[in-house]
Amino acid sequence: MKKAVIVLSWLSIFMTGCSSLLNPTIHNSLKEVRASNFLKNEDKTKTIGGIDANNNGVRDDIEGYIKLKYANNPEFISVYMQYAKELRRKMTLASEDRETYRRAAHEASMKMVCASEIDEKVEPEKMYQDTIIIHALTVNTKQRRAESNRISSLVSGMVFTLPTTEHCRFYKN
Repeated sequence: MKKAVIVLSWLSIFMTGCSSLLNPTIHNSLKEVRASNFLKNEDKTKTIGGIDANNNGVRDDIEGYIKLKYANNPEFISVYMQYAKELRRKMTLASEDRETYRRAAHEASMKMVCASEIDEKVEPEKMYQDTIIIHALTVNTKQRRAESNRISSLVSGMVFTLPTTEHCRFYKN
């Protein structure tokens, strides 16, 4: 399990802005998500942050997706909402400070560690795919992909530490 967490943490840091990681399998999964009953009214507005009517830090379409997909597992709702919130926060920082984005990437990585911590029986590949889908939905427009790529360029070559599970907080949304 530790290897899976380390690999997932590294992948989270690596995908800080790499929308090119969306391989054909993920593209197909994203198509399935878009055709499913889980994603309603995908936000394709031109703003980086998108619509968050309830001001909880998570884009409304992604929040709806998470709550519908994980309706039977409040802990998963909690960690994926935290992950989506951190991705959105990172995308809307509008900073030129590399250290700011390094910290934000570390925060997003910590959320992935928490997702693996809530159930040791979780399939790491499935969890990885779910976080990639949330990331792909977060960068679903030209403007958002451009911002994600800008962030990736800023943190390129930086050193990151791997997070631990000590910070994980599970609460019901």
